Amino acid sequence: VTHITNTRYTLSSTMAGYGSGMPSWAASSNNNNNSYQPPAYGGSAYQQEQSKVVEDSLKTNYDAEGTAAAILSQMTTQRYQLQAAHDDVWEMREATEKAKKELEDMYAKSRAKKKRLHIIIAMLAITDAFLFLRLLNCGGSFIC
Repeated sequence: VTHITNTRYTLSSTMAGYGSGMPSWAASSNNNNNSYQPPAYGGSAYQQEQSKVVEDSLKTNYDAEGTAAAILSQMTTQRYQLQAAHDDVWEMREATEKAKKELEDMYAKSRAKKKRLHIIIAMLAITDAFLFLRLLNCGGSFIC
């Protein structure tokens, strides 16, 4: 362990490795179930106090990073869930629009068939009336 010495306090290289991705206490071989074990420092009470403050700050930082990673993971999961729900809603809208168009087409075909039936009924009614008048004019026979 190398030390960086200042006139006020000493900082070891294990604490200076901030941002390396893994805290020094997690990489040690005797880490007791991956719990934080602060290194032992000699020196004055002020140095020990400052070292403890820095260690507590680093531990808090690592805990915050772990919490942030967990929250980011949850938010990513929720993002994918929301995206899937959005896609489902979009598919439902498209299916509804398609069904609406099909219903409109079916209604238009129904109206056309109804109109054709009305025309056929009218033609049969005219033919029937014509034949009835012919029967009356010809004295009960279709051939005059």
